[in-house]
This record gives sequence, C-alpha cells and structure tokens, in this order.
Amino acid sequence: MLQIIIKKIADFCLDKNRWWVPLITGLFFALCLPPFNSDFNPLFFLFPLISFVILIPLMFFALINPLKKAILYTFLYSFSAAMVQFYWIGFVTAEGLWHLILFGLVLISAAIGLIFLTAGMLFRMIYRTAGRLYILIFPSIWICIDLARTLTDIAFPWSFLGYSLTTYLPTAQFASITGVWGLTFLIVLGNILIFEILSSYYKNENQVQKYIHAAIFLLFMIVISVWGYSKMKRPLSGSKIKMAIIQTNIDQLHWGNNSLDTAFDITERMVHDAAKQQPELIIGPESALLCFLDRKSEYRRRVAEWVDEIRIPVLLGALHWEIAPKGSVSDYDVFNTAFLIEPGNKKTSHYNKQQLVPFSEKMPFENLMPILSRVNLGEADFKRGKDPVVFTTVGIKAAPFICYEIIFPSFVQKRLKKGANCIVAITNDGWFGKTSGPYQHANMARMRAIENRISIVRCANSGFSMFIDPYGRIQQKTKLYTRDILHGEALLKNADTFYARNGDWFLLICAFISVSGLLLSLCVSLFRKK
Repeated sequence: MLQIIIKKIADFCLDKNRWWVPLITGLFFALCLPPFNSDFNPLFFLFPLISFVILIPLMFFALINPLKKAILYTFLYSFSAAMVQFYWIGFVTAEGLWHLILFGLVLISAAIGLIFLTAGMLFRMIYRTAGRLYILIFPSIWICIDLARTLTDIAFPWSFLGYSLTTYLPTAQFASITGVWGLTFLIVLGNILIFEILSSYYKNENQVQKYIHAAIFLLFMIVISVWGYSKMKRPLSGSKIKMAIIQTNIDQLHWGNNSLDTAFDITERMVHDAAKQQPELIIGPESALLCFLDRKSEYRRRVAEWVDEIRIPVLLGALHWEIAPKGSVSDYDVFNTAFLIEPGNKKTSHYNKQQLVPFSEKMPFENLMPILSRVNLGEADFKRGKDPVVFTTVGIKAAPFICYEIIFPSFVQKRLKKGANCIVAITNDGWFGKTSGPYQHANMARMRAIENRISIVRCANSGFSMFIDPYGRIQQKTKLYTRDILHGEALLKNADTFYARNGDWFLLICAFISVSGLLLSLCVSLFRKK
C-alpha cells in the first residue's frame, strides 16, 4: 500500500510540466522554523520535526532527469523555501524605498535559492558516484555551505536548520559540543535516511537495511537527548545578579522632529521605574536614543543625571561618531553603538557594532571598491567596529552584541574568550513587524546560550526581551509591541562548554569530509567516462 502511494506521488510530480509542485512544496519549509514551535503554541510542539523531512523534495527534484528539469525544479523549490523564510524583509518599511525592499527580497530569495540549488546539484553528483558514503558527505557539504553564509560582507546566516531543534532543549544541548552545526548535520542526515526508505519503496528494493540505519539514527538521537536532559538537571555554579530590562517600544518607522524628545522622556521614566526594585544593571535596547549620545554634551549630561540619581549603571544603544582616517570618502565614521553609563563616571564606555547588516547598515564590499560608497540604497552607512569590548561593572563582565551579531555562532564564541560572564544582546526588532522575523531572531539567541552555556539578557525595542539561562531556558519574556519592564536574575559564569573552548572543530571535520568526498566523486566520474 505504501509503495503504491509513494509511486503515485512521485509519478504525479514528474508527469508533464508541473513546475508549480516544487514551488508549493518549498512553502512547507517555514513550518519547521519559528514561530511554529511550542514557544508560540503547545499545539505546534511537533512542527520542528518537519525539519527531518523538509529536504526530501530537494533531493527528489535534484535526481530527476533530464538535468535541465532537475535544475529548474530544484531552484523553484529552493526559491520558494527561501521566500517563506525571509518574507519578513518586505515588512522592513522605509519611506520611498518600499519597491527597492521588495526587489531586494526577491534577490535575497534568489541568492539563497541558488545556494540550495548548488547543494542539490552536489547531492546529485555524490549520490551517483560516492556510493554509501554519500550519507556522510552530503550533510558535511551542507554544513560547509552554511559556513559560507557567515562569511564576507554579504553574510546572512539566518535560519540554519539546526535552529529548529532549539525548543527541544535536551536534544539541543548537543550544540554545546558541536555548535548549531552539529544539529544541522543530524537533521540533514535524518532527511537522507528517510529519503532512502522512501526510495527503496519506489524502486521496490529491500527496505530492511534502510530501516536498520534509521533505527540506529533514532537511537543516537534518543541517547543525546537523554544526555542533554541529565546535563540540564545539574545545577550550575556562579553568582547571580539582579538586572532590569526596559522594552521601550518606540516607533522608529515614523521618526519625526519631536521623536527624540519622546524617546528621552520614555526612556527616563522607564529607567526610574526599573530602579525602584534596585537592580544592579539596567539595560535598554538598540537605538534606544537615536542620537550621538557621547558627542553632544546636553544628551550625555541628561543621561548621566539619570544614572547619578538612581546610582545604577545603565547600558543602552545609541549612535557614535569618530573622525575618519585620512583619505576616507567622508570626514566622520558613524557607528551603531552600545553605551555603558556608570554613576559618578563622566566618561562613557562604548562598543561599536562589528557585524553590520548588508544593504541596511553598510554597502557590501565598499572597502574593496570605494565607488560603492556613493551608491545610496537607503542604508545607514555605518562603519564596522574593531574592538571586542567587554563591559565590566559591579561584578558583571558583559559581552555586548547588537542585533544581527548574535546570529553568528563563531563570532559569539570567539568574543566570549575575552572573559565575559554573561551576554547582553540589544536589538530593535520593531523593523520586522508582526512576522516570523522576531521569533526567529530570538530563537537564534537562545542557541548561543546553549552552545556556550552562558546567560543571555536580551533587550529589544519591541519584543522579545528575555532572560535566558545557560541551558537556553527562557526565564522571563515580554510580548511583541509592548512597553514593559522585566526584572530578573542572571547567573554569572564564563562560557565553559566543549564548543566554547574549542570553537568550530566540527566544521573542520565537515570540510575534510566534503573535500575528500567531492574528490572521490570527481575521480569516479572521470573513471566512468574512460
């Protein structure tokens, strides 16, 4: 019966020119990513498991004949899958630039589609030439492709498949050894094993061996989940410190002449309200005060007066500028910055954001081609910070991360080696609107806590602000588009996992397997031609 169903579905997809089939199947990619998990609604508890079958259409389309049809169908599936992951970009409104943003969404989806297409075509090659080794080679190739998405000025490492397992916290603890990369590897491997079972029915082959391999894989997943559960039962040592998060929910999409005064008034009132419970640190969001806080004396003095009055340090986001080096196109370099203002200290400490959002905060590759600096697509034209600052105050050694930076696994892991005992992530997720974007962004922050076993205090201008413990458990959380204050405790401890100490060792293994596997496939292909 199952064999008949599988054959009918496969034949239906292949019959005639049903190009719309891959487009529709790609839409299901969104169902394995936030908000489709138990954090949003308990009814979605099983949805992340869709990630273990979501690549089966890609593998199926990549193997069909002729090659041109395989390329077309694989790209259409990939484009559709990318579109449902990144559709929220279309909600990042900017006056007069809406058409460019939508065009950018199509380009980004096409670019990610081409990346998935490349993976599909490599799968086609190794499936036909590498024998059974392909079940290890392809997941390794997928990991290397994900790594490539974290590199260069157009880096956009959003929604790796491994993030789908974040809400299954016992299983997700595996990332403390391998990083999110290991979880992605397991998901891709699971897709292959299920694909093999389905293929064996379609080809009328013996299914016993395929089921044995799948059973071994399932047993391994159970083992690491039990191991993760036992880890989470162990109490962690370290001192706890009281912090307050102020989610100001200031509308920056309609910024006007009086908006800065409004932002100052709201922030001042919330800082004083938060101080009533005597936290040891108060945290505000990215761009809480959209001004050059440290370069205009009246702004700096006003904030310093709040801090001196409440006698509590305040960390929040604003802008900063420095005189540009000689030969620069502009006279000043502008930065997206996190500031730490301490009582009685006339000088502020600051951290300039290092990982900038391409086309939004910086024009990619303008350092290599200075003429690009003259292109204006509405980007903020920030400069990249260079100093990996750790804020030290009242016993806290906080590594600050601004918005997009928290989604870079290797970047976070390396920064934490500077002696930080907690992460403070500030962001402005109001740009996303009420889409899946804020859910996915917050979900990726949780993975950084799991990877490094470190507390994260996340403050957003508009949800989700949260306290995350070193196992990735959410202790408190705000809602989207609410003005709220969270009070909580953060456990202060240094990152101490295998991943935190050894970094991307798993990537090196995947790179070795990928290169070896591709060379093997090429040799086999050349031998067959002879």
